[in-house]
This record gives sequence, C-alpha cells and structure tokens, in this order.
Amino acid sequence: MVCLGVDIGGTGCKCVAFRDDGMQLALRYLEFPNPPGKVDLSSDVLRESVFRVIEQCVSDLADPKEVAAITVSSFGESFVPVDRQGAPLTDVILYFANSESAEFDAVVEKVGADQIMEITRTLPDASYSLSKMLYTKHIAERPVWKYLFVASYLTFCLSGEAVCGEALACRSLLYDVKNRAWSKYILDIAGIDEEQLPDVRPDGVVVGTLLPHLADRFSLSRDVCIVNCCHDQIVNALGAGVCKCGDAVDTTGTSECITPLFPDIPGMDFTKNNYACIPYLDNLGYVTYAYNISGGSVVKWYRDALAAHLRQQAQEENCSIYDLLNRTCPDKPTDLLVLPFLQGMGGTPEVNPNATGLIAGLTTKTTLPELYRAILEGLCFEMQYNLERLSGCGIHPTRLYACGGGAQSPVWLQIKADVWGLEIIPVKTKETGALGCAIMGFAAMTKADSVCNLATQFTQHGQTILPNPEHHKHYQKQYEKYCKFRELVKLY
Repeated sequence: MVCLGVDIGGTGCKCVAFRDDGMQLALRYLEFPNPPGKVDLSSDVLRESVFRVIEQCVSDLADPKEVAAITVSSFGESFVPVDRQGAPLTDVILYFANSESAEFDAVVEKVGADQIMEITRTLPDASYSLSKMLYTKHIAERPVWKYLFVASYLTFCLSGEAVCGEALACRSLLYDVKNRAWSKYILDIAGIDEEQLPDVRPDGVVVGTLLPHLADRFSLSRDVCIVNCCHDQIVNALGAGVCKCGDAVDTTGTSECITPLFPDIPGMDFTKNNYACIPYLDNLGYVTYAYNISGGSVVKWYRDALAAHLRQQAQEENCSIYDLLNRTCPDKPTDLLVLPFLQGMGGTPEVNPNATGLIAGLTTKTTLPELYRAILEGLCFEMQYNLERLSGCGIHPTRLYACGGGAQSPVWLQIKADVWGLEIIPVKTKETGALGCAIMGFAAMTKADSVCNLATQFTQHGQTILPNPEHHKHYQKQYEKYCKFRELVKLY
C-alpha cells in the first residue's frame, strides 16, 4: 500500500509517496510562479500546481494502482473563497499579508480582546483568517459560498467535500478551542454564516474518494481515499515523532518553530504572550507554535552577503556552501552576541517590525567563521527566550526532535543542545510534513486506533546530541547579556 502526502507551502508544493513500510518512493516539488514579496497567489495556479505535482509524483511510481490515499496539509490563515459551483472568487491572500482594517478592529472591540482570547485561545491579530474574510466579503464579485482554507480547498478539489481539521480551524480566529466548535458568538458579530465555513472533522479520517476525472488524469484507481486535511505544523510534529506530553519538535527552515505538546489549556497569560493553543492528535493534549521568522533566512543572508567567495570551492568539491561553513566553524562558543532581527522582531512572544539586527563584540581579531557561529548562537538565544516564556506557563519540553534544513547541520544542532541544555534528537526523514500526511493516510486506511502510535512505526531518528556542560555554562552568561541587548533593540 502507498499513501501520498501533499504539503503546500507559501512558495511551492510537494507530493511525496510513502510505502506502508515507511520507505519514500517518490518526491516531486513545484515552485509557484510568484515573485518574492507578492502577498497573493492565484487560486487557479495553486490548484493546477498541486494537480501537476501529484501527477508527476505518481508517474514515478512502479505501480500507481498501489496508491490508497491522499492527505493534504498547508500553512494556515489563508483560504480560497468559492461560489456554489466551487469556482474561486479571489486569489489567495497569503498568511504573511497585512490585512489590518477598521472593520476587523471594530469586531475585536465589539467582542472584546479578552473574550476572543478566552474563546479562541489566540491573541487577536489581523494576520488570521477572520480579517482576510472581512476584506474578501467586499472584493468578491459573487456571494461567498465557502471559505476553504488552503488545504481544505485542495481536499475539496480532489473529493468535492468541504472539510478541515481542527488545527486549520484554529488559525481562523473563529474556533472555540474549549468547546471544539465554531464560535457562533464571534461569527454573528463578524457577519459570517457558519455554513460558509468547512465542516470540522477529526484528523486522519476518510472524507471521500478521488473524483473520477482526476483519478483518470493521475492514472490512479477511482477508489483512492481522500483523508481529512491538516495544518502543516501538526503533520510535521507527527512525522517527527511527537506522541506524548513533554515531546516537542524544533523545525528550522526559513523561519524556526518549536511545537511542544502539553496536557491542558494554559492560563490567559499564555495567550497574552502571543502563544496560540491548538488541540493535538488522538486527544493527547494541545500544542503551540513558538517561532521566530528570522531563522534560516539569517543564515542565508550570511551565505549570500559574506560567504559568496566560497561558491567556487563548493562547486569544485560538489558540496554546499553550508557544508564549508560548518566545516570551518569554530568548535567553541564565541564571545560575540548577534540579535537576529534582520526581518524585524517577528513571531512569539513579541512582534516589533521596526526592530533591527545587532552584532556586539566585534574586534579586529574577529573572523568570518566566528561570526557565522555567533549567528547560529543568536538564533538559539532567541528560541531560548521562547522556551523560558513557555516554562513560565508550565510548559517544559523534555524531549526535543529536530527537523528541517537546519537539522542537517551537526554544528547548529550541538549549539542548540548547549544553549538550551536539552538533548536534541535529529529526525532522519527530511520530508517530515509529507510523512505526517502519509501516516494519517495509513491510519485512515487501516482504521488504526491511534495515529500517534502508528507514527512510531514510521519515524526514524539519528543519534541523540547531548549538551556540553562547559559550553552550557558559558551560554547561560551570554544569554543574560542577550536579554539586555534585546530590551535595547525593542526600544530602538
């Protein structure tokens, strides 16, 4: 049996085929033809890109008829509004778009910010779906039949069913987390009908079968099941191995996000610190997203601005510039301090778009490899700031899995262990999001009692990285200085 995991990001989409023994059989990726910084994406381009990437992935399989299920995941906050015929009414407003409006502010004022946080367990912000929905009502040429979150839209295109998982619903600012239902109170004040939203179904259940014309196009069987869609951070946690309270996954890509699993809904201070609360799989508890938008993007800046001279050497040695940077990186902590806010202070627990980066401690003896290590240290200090805030709310990760592009760097993983004083467990599977999707497909097809228990049969981990006590002691002192500089940057 083979299951397909379709993972939709802000810049492209991928389809990965996994066999029921965990082996990855095929992978295809397509980048959306969007210029950098463009805040919307054509709904038609989104749909056709996903169809093409599925088609290409299936073409790489020895026997496409072995495909039993398809599961789609995507980023949150964004959606495709459709009419009664399922035709898109506008482009997708991407999650990072600024959708502030007086209308949204009026809804927040009428409901009350504290009441919104009590219901949705999310700090009200115009980045969530609600604000984008209010805007869409005015620009759509025809009445909106359904607001379908990105993964919901593709699930709808594949099966004809308008559904979503709880984690995607939570990114709307319209979902009652405690009562596990759409909030009629907020919907009424916002002027949105509950019928305009997708049905919330449990994650990992079959919602329909592949539409016949698509089965023929993809050369798949007409009884291929479509499994309920999910938020990308949830399937990523599943694919990494998060299966009990105390587990967390650290995902490092363009941005960095730590997703911890904990048993109960925290108090309101947690929400006021910009930490959302999202139900996790198998009713095991809840997760949140502690993140920094300036993650791998800062390392990329260093590569392009200060390490371009290594390009030729990397080509000659048939490796990446990152490989060379890691090879020459000092093995001991630096005395430099880097505040990595090259894109502003964005994420949790605070947002300050006007904040800028800072490098302290430079001397004439400072070398580029030292600066490279200092950047990695600064990124770790910022996530330590998040871990401290989470700890203050009673959330203490005890087992931290690492995945994403940053997890391919042993140097960075060791620095994380040394700064945080935690054991770091690298995830061998690179496509953890797509794997999480596939696991949901296998769980649905086998009627597994627990998707998380099933996941243990698929997840693969590398050797645990232990913190160096001497380095940790040094970093504790450095972190105290980091926090002081951080306060200065907030005032800048």
